[in-house]
Amino acid sequence: MDAKVNSFKITMKAWLNLLRVPNYFTVPGDAVFGYLIMNGKIDSPNLMYVILSVLTCYSFGLITNDIADLETDRRERPDRPLPSGLIKVPAAKFAAGISAAAALAFALMCGPRTFTIAMVLLLVITGYNSMFKHVQLLGPLVLAMCRMLGLIMGVFAARSIVLESYIIYPALFFLVIYVFGLSVSAQVETQEDRKNTVLAGGWIVMISSLLWIGVGFYLSSNVDDISVMQEITPSMCFAICLSAILSLSSLKNLIGLHLNYSPSRVPPFIGESIRNLILFQASACAFAGFMNAAFYIALLYIPAWILSRRHYQS
Repeated sequence: MDAKVNSFKITMKAWLNLLRVPNYFTVPGDAVFGYLIMNGKIDSPNLMYVILSVLTCYSFGLITNDIADLETDRRERPDRPLPSGLIKVPAAKFAAGISAAAALAFALMCGPRTFTIAMVLLLVITGYNSMFKHVQLLGPLVLAMCRMLGLIMGVFAARSIVLESYIIYPALFFLVIYVFGLSVSAQVETQEDRKNTVLAGGWIVMISSLLWIGVGFYLSSNVDDISVMQEITPSMCFAICLSAILSLSSLKNLIGLHLNYSPSRVPPFIGESIRNLILFQASACAFAGFMNAAFYIALLYIPAWILSRRHYQS
């Protein structure tokens, strides 16, 4: 009995590592922001359906990523679930197929436009893993587009033409640039001679984080004179605090890489940068005036951080 229990625990941990479970908490916020910014109804089942759709799209991407990288991981990361044999490739392929089918089913419940975007997202993910992943600059750009499509799924799931805030435009731009930057670093994280590329990605992440504060404040406020503090809402203050934490975290990571660079420091940098997407999503909601949503999204950082102590993120 003990042997079966231990075997079950080992298998479950392998699946959690394959799926990089801490990263799942960074996924719903994009779709939630897109949904709310288009005046989506909180009591509509579409909100839950689109969250489930983007989560299962993410599962499909993670599993197919490791399947595509199997030979590389056998050389560079033999302890990963697939090359170590803890998870068999046919089982991973089956899980990927189930994830894709579920993603499309949930998207269809949100309407034909969301379903179409989900199909496009799955195709882009497949193209990334099979063709573009190792292409310098293009690979990170395609991955950034995947994140953007997750937000757009939320926009279409709202089934509304009412735009609550113009903050969506810089949010889309920031999301693409930020994910592009961390992906530039992640693309070469296992290569010891690519310090400059890793640092370049870190600079993109840090600069985009700093710009996000100013642009978000400007577009979410009707204040003509920044000294008129009584017109700055609690939601805006919360957004600025979250954005400041995001920027400080990015700056801290960049300084750490510059002062004491080693390949072993890159995966934690990538992991924290991915986790910090939660801060962006929460701040975007807060800048748009959705204080409750911002608070609940920000809370997702806690389980993401706890689980990152035990499971892979990059």
